[in-house]
Amino acid sequence: MAGDRIKQLRRRVEEQAKALGSLASSMEGEVRLGELVRRVEKPCEALSSLAAGGVSFEGFVLSWPETRELFLQYVEFKRYEPANARNMIGYLDRFVKQPIKEPLDVMRLFSPLTVGQRHHLNRAMRAWFKCLEINRPNGQFKEFLDSLRKAIPKDEVGIDIKVPEEEQIISDLKRIASEPLPLQAEYNLLLDSGLRLVEVVRLLNDFPEAEHLEGFYRCPVGFFRGSKQAYYCYMTEYTYQLIKKLNEKVSEIKLKRRHQLHEYTRAKYLRKFANDVMTSERLNIPESVADFIQGRVPKSMCQTLHAAQT
Repeated sequence: MAGDRIKQLRRRVEEQAKALGSLASSMEGEVRLGELVRRVEKPCEALSSLAAGGVSFEGFVLSWPETRELFLQYVEFKRYEPANARNMIGYLDRFVKQPIKEPLDVMRLFSPLTVGQRHHLNRAMRAWFKCLEINRPNGQFKEFLDSLRKAIPKDEVGIDIKVPEEEQIISDLKRIASEPLPLQAEYNLLLDSGLRLVEVVRLLNDFPEAEHLEGFYRCPVGFFRGSKQAYYCYMTEYTYQLIKKLNEKVSEIKLKRRHQLHEYTRAKYLRKFANDVMTSERLNIPESVADFIQGRVPKSMCQTLHAAQT
């Protein structure tokens, strides 16, 4: 009897998930999200009732496969960046395969993972829990989700002071000359500008008109995300010519994989290297100017004005 009941409930969830799929075409903005909240109450109730016939923590069970369609709708309505949304869904697909009944289940999920995998799954699971919380406004259910959140390990926090040696960068440049044009353009632009990978990919896929100055080019970026503010991109003549030859879209994920496969210096360390060279005795660029070039929030308004005028 219990098995038949669970099968019936699952069929109800699947039917409701299909109904949710049609919502995307008929709802817009926050109105769409509000409508979704009202319409998904039944599937969430069905999911929580699955626990009635078995042992669970406070009577709730979370099933990623059965709530996946709901989460897809949620990330669309919340307007996550497509790359971030794909990353979260990919990690949940890959690691959350068993039902979650108690905090210990969450601990088991994270235990064998690497630091990087923990970081990404941390973000994905918190977003998933938030989605479920919004669509199941219930005090006891929120307490259950909070208990699961506490079981998610915190990211390892520390200051990464590693800066690549010049010989390592020279070796990269020699090898990368034989790589496909997208990787050449990406690596050289990272090195020239000191921008972040997401900003470089965005520029390469939609390159604006560049201004030719004394010995280099400058183009506007205008990409602002909290404390990450990229105003302009500066590059050499060599890099500019590489970009002008590029006639295809680039993928951040593919570029990252190529860096790992051929052991090129990671984007974050190219950024550190660029900053180190700019502020060294060789170039002696003020730290405030280097921060402006690399899109860091200045420590004061005076620094912002100074950097913009330099």
